[in-house]
Amino acid sequence: MSFKRLAPAVDKLIETLEQKADAFETLESLFEQQLDALRHREADALGPLAAKAQDCTDTIDDLRQTYRRQARLLIRLLELEQDDPSLDALIAGLKAQAPSSGVGPRLDQARAAVVERAESAQAANDTLQFALQYAAGLNHELLAAVQEAAADTDSRTYTADGTTQSGGGEHSLVNTIG
Repeated sequence: MSFKRLAPAVDKLIETLEQKADAFETLESLFEQQLDALRHREADALGPLAAKAQDCTDTIDDLRQTYRRQARLLIRLLELEQDDPSLDALIAGLKAQAPSSGVGPRLDQARAAVVERAESAQAANDTLQFALQYAAGLNHELLAAVQEAAADTDSRTYTADGTTQSGGGEHSLVNTIG
């Protein structure tokens, strides 16, 4: 098959990989924004940022599915025997059938950009996850301290005959039922 017929499909695959790399960069930015919101005690900003991050991961998943469809098409066009389309097999097939086209290095660059941005986004996600777990632990300790402080007070009630009696047990400041 001539490379002229493959070129549009290869260009679309490279475009999809570039979009995926950009989506990972956006996701990393959203993770960093959430971390900044935690640092500046802006708890109200976390919900919308988390929703945007979820939308971004949905976009990444859609792009992954698009990439797989495009790779399967190219593998069929190149007449390679492979059920699961891998970028390595595709690059090798393109280099073998169109060595002077230069698409192998372009695909390598696009793949490297996706991998680099995905790893960077994962590192930001790990940092955010640690910060959220730490904040949740501090919040739990603070609530426990407030609860314990409220339980330690000895309240007394005056009765009709002028004596005092215990205030009737512990009173919870926090609804532990939910």
